Amino acid sequence: MRAILKSIKDKILNPAPKIKEVAYKWSQPLKYTLKPTMIVYHHTADDNLTPEQIDAMHKKRGWAGIGYHFYIRKDGTIYRGRPENAVGAHAPGVNDKAFGIAVEGNLNNEKLTPQQMKSLIALSRYLMKKYNIKDLKRHKDVKPTTECPGANFPFEEIKTKLKDLL
Repeated sequence: MRAILKSIKDKILNPAPKIKEVAYKWSQPLKYTLKPTMIVYHHTADDNLTPEQIDAMHKKRGWAGIGYHFYIRKDGTIYRGRPENAVGAHAPGVNDKAFGIAVEGNLNNEKLTPQQMKSLIALSRYLMKKYNIKDLKRHKDVKPTTECPGANFPFEEIKTKLKDLL
């Protein structure tokens, strides 16, 4: 009974953000062995990309499809990429333990919109609580040869907003 009450309390205090589902057609089977202990943040470096366009771009790289688990557009809309239990294709070396969250835009030249920031915090908070995640990284933290997610990615501000979970 306690477990049921805790589950209900968690869902009330930590509701899932609204996530738009996309019907992807994977070009090869996914691995459903993700054991998430980390979130890795990315930017697309391009504007006006739909999740379907990212999926097509990633397939051209030889991947099964979109490599991120979530994609946040400038208007704050969150789209699902890979299923939560599927290994990603976004950060070599940590894909089997990291959720990949990408934001639309080139954060070397621009900043997150307020809507993106709100959605990014809500989604991160939700995943951190659901999976007991304490490790937040930028793509460049796990792959030093990239600038992703850009010089204007507000990583310290994000960590401050989520400090109660770290």
